[in-house]
Amino acid sequence: MAQNVVDILKQEHEMVLSQLSELSSKGTSNREQKYSSLKENLIPHMIGEEQAVYPKLMDSGMQEMALESIEEHNAVKTLLSQLDSASTSKEDVWVAKITVIQENVKHHISEEEEHIFPEMQQKMSNDDLSSLGSSYEDAKKAALPVAAR
Repeated sequence: MAQNVVDILKQEHEMVLSQLSELSSKGTSNREQKYSSLKENLIPHMIGEEQAVYPKLMDSGMQEMALESIEEHNAVKTLLSQLDSASTSKEDVWVAKITVIQENVKHHISEEEEHIFPEMQQKMSNDDLSSLGSSYEDAKKAALPVAAR
């Protein structure tokens, strides 16, 4: 049986926060490779949430939360695109940008884990949450070629 979507998302949140924490430190070795790995995890995660999870939230009377989450994703995507064109040789600028991404992502995760997930668990059955987990994983798989760009 598919894994509960909330469990999947929490595991991914931990991984992304760990990656962001490492990238926001000065003197990080292999920065480009680690940044690439972050994007390989973060971009499909956001796309999966947008395509599978947020539409379900809209249908479950949590439209305001879903819309705010989408806007938070848009802000992170904008910052990622700025970082893509920033030189890692200018470490101060690079670290400042990744730190802002980290702050945005931390805020987004705390809202999801403290407000959205408990409400989802209240409004949806375990079967619904597992089914949503499968839909989320499918949306993420479809997004992988996009993340590689």
